[in-house]
Amino acid sequence: MSSAIAGSNIPTKAEIVEAARALIPSLRARANEAEDLRKLPDATVADLKAAGLHKIYMPKRFGGFEMDWGAHMEASREVSQACGSVGWTTGLVFSHVMWIARFGADAQEEFFADNPDPIVATGSAGGGKLKKDGDAYVLTGRWGFMSGIDHANGAMVIATLGDERIFTHFVLLYPDDFTSENNWQAEGLRGTGSHHVKVEGARIPAHRLIERDEMLQPDPPGSKLHNSYIYKVRTSAYQKSWFAGILVGTAMGALQEYAALTRNRKGAMFGESIVEQVPVQGRVGEAAAEIHAANLIVEDLCRMLHERGAAGQDIRGEDLLSAKRDMTFASRLCLRAAERLSGMMGVSAQTGRNPVQRHFRDCRTVTTHIELQWDISMAPTGKYLFGVPTGDPLVDGLEKPDSVSGKAYLGTRI
Repeated sequence: MSSAIAGSNIPTKAEIVEAARALIPSLRARANEAEDLRKLPDATVADLKAAGLHKIYMPKRFGGFEMDWGAHMEASREVSQACGSVGWTTGLVFSHVMWIARFGADAQEEFFADNPDPIVATGSAGGGKLKKDGDAYVLTGRWGFMSGIDHANGAMVIATLGDERIFTHFVLLYPDDFTSENNWQAEGLRGTGSHHVKVEGARIPAHRLIERDEMLQPDPPGSKLHNSYIYKVRTSAYQKSWFAGILVGTAMGALQEYAALTRNRKGAMFGESIVEQVPVQGRVGEAAAEIHAANLIVEDLCRMLHERGAAGQDIRGEDLLSAKRDMTFASRLCLRAAERLSGMMGVSAQTGRNPVQRHFRDCRTVTTHIELQWDISMAPTGKYLFGVPTGDPLVDGLEKPDSVSGKAYLGTRI
């Protein structure tokens, strides 16, 4: 365990962030290896576990830290400055352990007894079919983009029982249930090992299934085993913040690496000092402002989600509007900054092992996630303002925009 948290069984958030920060030099040194392997090196995973980053949202009942919402963002923001793939794993994959704490008691007890250091991959791209078989179910299916699957000791996928048009259940799998296709060949986040997996007729005990609405709505069955609100909340708005630390961290990494590499750069043709050029100085300042603005947005989002959960309040329609819109807007700010910095490196950033270009590729790949798709994220606010139903009862239940001051669509905490 990192010296930052070795003195206590349950670290504070400040201690876990310090432990993440201490890893930056070694993670930066292994970033190219992660890209070559198309997964995190075993030494990196061991370092992350020793720092306790995989236990941020693991229940205390089973040896985890059960931290308040937002700790994942701050830890992943640190490590993403070194390697976006590590940030993705820390902020997204490691947070998936909270899903297990929403399953029934039997599933939790079984899983955590076998996995005191859990890493849980999830699959919602694709799907599977369930067939009842006595007191169990038979599952067959294929799912894509299962980040961290090479290091996972569990996986959660979606599946359909019967003839429903959308999935009906979440299913908890163990490594013997699935096969990785080892097909992750992406431009960015290369080290996340986000392969497709397939299941061919695996027999799944009934306790490792949970119905869709039970899982996603407030107070799922398994939440009764724990004290923290993080296992009890409606998940929709909270999921938007999975990417917050990764986006800000990769943009910060691009800025730091650009500054370090450019301080002594000279023009290739005339030998002029790059750093003395006012346009270069101004564009760096612009990138810093964009990253700062994005960071304010994501910190505000995580703070709101924590406050709602800690107070035992369900998220509101205005919370969901702002979570959809503002998180995606922050992602665009980060991408603009990283893209600008990569472009300013010239052709040298497009060849070899340039770290600015790597951070840009990682940041850009994060922004392609469906949760950050621009029109999907922005349109609900427009629909609300126009009085067009969004299809989400939380938003459609808001007061009409012509009868309020506009606080809701501006995301004001009312």
